[in-house]
Amino acid sequence: MTTLRQRRWQAASTVAILTLVALVTISLQVERTDACGGFFCQQVPIDQAGEQIIFRQDGDQVTAVVLIQYAGTAEDFSWVVPVPGIPDLSTGSDLVFSPLELATRPQFNLEVTGEGCPIPFDDFPLSLSSPDASEGASDADDGVEILQSLAVGPFDVQIVSSDDPEALATWLEENEYDLTDRGQELIAPYVEDGMNFVALRLRQDQGVGDLQPLIMRYTSTEPMIPIRLTAVAAEDNMGIIVWLLGEARAVPLNYLHVTPNYTRLDWYSGTTNAYASYQGLVTAAMDEAGGQGFATDFAGRFPDLLSQLPTVESLTDELIRLASVDGDAEFVAALFNGFVFGQDKILEILRRVLPLPEGEGEFIYQVPDLLGDVFTADELNTARSTIVTELNTTEVDTLEETLAVFDGDPYMTRMYTTLSPEEMTLDPCFSYNTELEDQRLDRNATMDVSCVNNLTHWTLTLGEGTGRDGELVIEGTGTPPSFSGPPIEVLDQAAVWRTETLRAVGAPELDRETDFDIAQVDDGSGGTGGGIFTLPAFCGNGAAAMLFMTMIGLHFMRNRRSQ
Repeated sequence: MTTLRQRRWQAASTVAILTLVALVTISLQVERTDACGGFFCQQVPIDQAGEQIIFRQDGDQVTAVVLIQYAGTAEDFSWVVPVPGIPDLSTGSDLVFSPLELATRPQFNLEVTGEGCPIPFDDFPLSLSSPDASEGASDADDGVEILQSLAVGPFDVQIVSSDDPEALATWLEENEYDLTDRGQELIAPYVEDGMNFVALRLRQDQGVGDLQPLIMRYTSTEPMIPIRLTAVAAEDNMGIIVWLLGEARAVPLNYLHVTPNYTRLDWYSGTTNAYASYQGLVTAAMDEAGGQGFATDFAGRFPDLLSQLPTVESLTDELIRLASVDGDAEFVAALFNGFVFGQDKILEILRRVLPLPEGEGEFIYQVPDLLGDVFTADELNTARSTIVTELNTTEVDTLEETLAVFDGDPYMTRMYTTLSPEEMTLDPCFSYNTELEDQRLDRNATMDVSCVNNLTHWTLTLGEGTGRDGELVIEGTGTPPSFSGPPIEVLDQAAVWRTETLRAVGAPELDRETDFDIAQVDDGSGGTGGGIFTLPAFCGNGAAAMLFMTMIGLHFMRNRRSQ
């Protein structure tokens, strides 16, 4: 006989399965980038595969929004960053970074013209084309001065200063900021420069899901990334994306500006694969250029950017929707099963305001009847009010403050590089140059296919956005590259096309520019190849739908054959 608790568990399981299906469907559309946005994290395992930072320059005032992502326990989290002076600190919204990255990501568009030689249908290659982060100074006897101690969002923060690297290293280690063996060596240059240090830990009642970007406002004429400290926990070829907002195009002052050789890009496998190819190409180009350089992904005005970022209204609308839910248990379940607020954030809040008895699973949060079994009506009502207040403070207010960084349609520059720990010996500094041209978001190329004497020929010509508009770079014979075919790799050419020194004033100073021969590609088919068989593009759920329809078709054919 099935008990009431068993029936409720079955209902919860059904909800969980449906939720999982929905999440899997959504995951087909979302590309995830894991990173530790901090400059100096306590210890591995920290997935410091990348950093994402937004800088805004207004006169001599810099606002930095730093994404902090962390894999580990709340007790082990710590984060230290050197800053000039005593910054004004607040927390931002991590809801901005993913859509910002997607909106400003370089786009690679390939136009295919012409036709190859006809071949039997069975020999046609199949190609799916894709469209295109209490105040009061105290003097310490250990050589470290605590300038401020305060709570900022989920963080306990201390701003400290010292003129003795050894004393500061000892203080950080005694306060469980694990420096590793290189810690004292890495902090010494910042101490010698008279910089202070912002040291973060999660407050005792906060979990990893409560982590938020840190917003720092301080006085400086040049944004700077203290990359030397990142070497403590960085992986090889760690990606760094930096957005710089100011009066004009941003330039790296002490790193080379590197333009990769777009002949080596995978233009043929759709925009997602092309971007992944671009990241690998930039890594190779930076290594060739000496390890310290930046490529410009985009430079220009982006007047409709805010329309592509989450809005405060979207969060307040969700709170209004939740407020209309009858019943406090139903409210908690609706919140838990929603997709507007981050699931990690919601779980951390629920664990604080509605802690479950030992042995009970968190699936209870999504089933009103089970919530009513575990908590009293007063507990649920109090929790509802607390949750709404916390979401307004930690989600709505922080999003509003983060979006304010983009006010006024400032000029935006997005730069990208990869660095390995041994290359993190120089902190990149940036300025703004009013004399430089924009960098388009899109890069274009054309592949022309033709049939001559029963032999398929194709060429690749670079277009706008590459800096080499109209340059013929590849001549090929046989089957042209396609979405499903093997990649075309022109590895005999350098990954770097041009390196330059950029300054705050004046034209670029050319350091190196390579003239490439036209690459020759032959698929070895002896002239029997040709033609590209193209189906309509599918992406995200469309791809899943196409796969599903294909499976149904195969099943139908199998059943027909068995009859």
